[in-house]
Amino acid sequence: MLKFIGFQFKLILYYLLLFALMRSLFLWDTHKYFVSASFGEIMKCYSSAFKLDVVTSAYFIMPGLIFTTIWYASDWNIMKHINRIFHQILTITYIGLGISEIYLYREWQAKIGYDSMKHFANISEVLKTPSISMFLGFTIGTATIFLLFRWIYNKWIYTDLGSSTEKRNILFFAKSLLLYLVLSTIFFITMRGGLNRFPIGMGAAYYSNKSALNDAATNVIWHAIYSFLHTSEYDRLHPFLENPTKNQGFLKTYDSPQDTFPRILNTATPNIVFMILESWPADVCLPIGRDSLIAPNFNQLIKDGFYFSDCYAIGHVSDQGIPAILGALPVIPAFSPLTGKQLVGDLPCVVDEFKARNYYTGFLYGGQLDYGNIRGYVYKKGFDKVEDVQNFPTGTKKTALGVPDLPLYQKLLTDLNSARQPFMYCGYNISSHSPYDVPVDYKLGIGGISEPFINTIHYSDSSLNVFFTEAKKQPWFDNTLFILVADHSHESQIVRVKEDKDRYKIPLLLYGPAIKTAYRGVKIESIMSQLDIIGLLYSQLGIPFEKKYPFTRNPLKKNPPEIAFYNFPGGSGVVTKEGFLTKDLNYAGRNTSVLNNPKDEEKFVAWVDKYLYAAAVYLKDM
Repeated sequence: MLKFIGFQFKLILYYLLLFALMRSLFLWDTHKYFVSASFGEIMKCYSSAFKLDVVTSAYFIMPGLIFTTIWYASDWNIMKHINRIFHQILTITYIGLGISEIYLYREWQAKIGYDSMKHFANISEVLKTPSISMFLGFTIGTATIFLLFRWIYNKWIYTDLGSSTEKRNILFFAKSLLLYLVLSTIFFITMRGGLNRFPIGMGAAYYSNKSALNDAATNVIWHAIYSFLHTSEYDRLHPFLENPTKNQGFLKTYDSPQDTFPRILNTATPNIVFMILESWPADVCLPIGRDSLIAPNFNQLIKDGFYFSDCYAIGHVSDQGIPAILGALPVIPAFSPLTGKQLVGDLPCVVDEFKARNYYTGFLYGGQLDYGNIRGYVYKKGFDKVEDVQNFPTGTKKTALGVPDLPLYQKLLTDLNSARQPFMYCGYNISSHSPYDVPVDYKLGIGGISEPFINTIHYSDSSLNVFFTEAKKQPWFDNTLFILVADHSHESQIVRVKEDKDRYKIPLLLYGPAIKTAYRGVKIESIMSQLDIIGLLYSQLGIPFEKKYPFTRNPLKKNPPEIAFYNFPGGSGVVTKEGFLTKDLNYAGRNTSVLNNPKDEEKFVAWVDKYLYAAAVYLKDM
């Protein structure tokens, strides 16, 4: 039995060795893309890759476990041979993919995935593309490495599979079955990356702001399979692309003519700090009545800041909200650009413009960045410093999903104190995400069934107060603009049906000494969405944005089109001063609307259709 168990773990080491060798070849061939990296940063590629490599090896070993178990229980040598052939097929497949990726990277700087493999639909073109040297290099390289690992397998593993001398009776077969179940459970847990709330994601290996190092750390076959499994994301765009009411001129009517607008900032190069608030609805920021007790400190910030009281989240989950805030990426229901796009580094992001202007950039999250491939997005975009729950000091108390907001904001303060100015930083909290297990219970008695959520908002609000109390004492504070905005909304203390526009209203506040005194305490009631944050910010800083960010607008322009779109599972909506309408995408003709003039319903439906078409075209062509 020990020999049986030892065989499985020898296979893990066998595959880890294979992955490490192919990674070394990739690093050697792509070294020109990270010449500024230190030796330590390059070597960290192996440790960062370890978890995803172990997961991949579990996927490789799990199917063969049944062959080994049958051989162990029956002493059929044919199972031993089948098992060997199975693992040799996996070995040569992985080697071939690894060497192919090296050649692909020379051309595209991209890993193997759907975007590259779909070219095999035109096989004649594929066969004509490689040069003779590439063909010989692929063939000789694959054959040489395969023969090496075939020798390792035969010498170290295959010959170790001797026949069992145990008596085969009911007890023996029962032990064999139990052993199979135990090992299957262990490998299954390993395949999902452990017992964490979310399964391991492709971005789990990312650790550097140098794309080539992240690509080297990401297992070849894991990335390829992940890419193919997620190509269906783009299939979800097709219904909108075929919409008969499509209008390619939508974006021109979506924006207002060029016009003057107030300059509310007193500096052209302020420090920028995005404080992204997990799940905060605008309802928790109500200034009067008992509800004002939920976030009293945020309400005080509103009195001293520049507040947009009619802002809407474009999506309903974090992996839609983050790229909407940082990249003005539109949302299609049930579609995430971060998981649907293989090369997330190609997606637009504010970090591009700020790094070009010599800003130091950072991203700090209290949870795990793996969710929704947010890790892939922020690393691929080249933030100078990226940290999540794994980067907090040992001993930091954690909740189910990560670090509570108070230690998060304390670390954010420490990071800002050490950052080179000017800086653009993102602080993203986690406490207001379920299961709402913050370390205190304020017992506000507000919210009914949403009371646990309201309790976490109050905790987040008090943590923000601690942060700003200390931040005001720092030398960088006087030149800083804070942008506080929710990634998406949430059920609040006010019961709302999912079609209600106010269910998707979120807080958006500009705050800090970088705002001119005359504009502090101002409340803007123009309708806008998360998509307009970039247009608002870049207009103030004099950064062109119209071509790269077509879905953003400057809401401070004179007479801007007051219109915002929002999306949720199975539906899309539009809101204007004339009312709002949501369209059920699963049932044709089922709309929910509250309009000043009911005869305008057809116009509102057309707006939704035109938005979905324009967004689908944009996302498809990214």
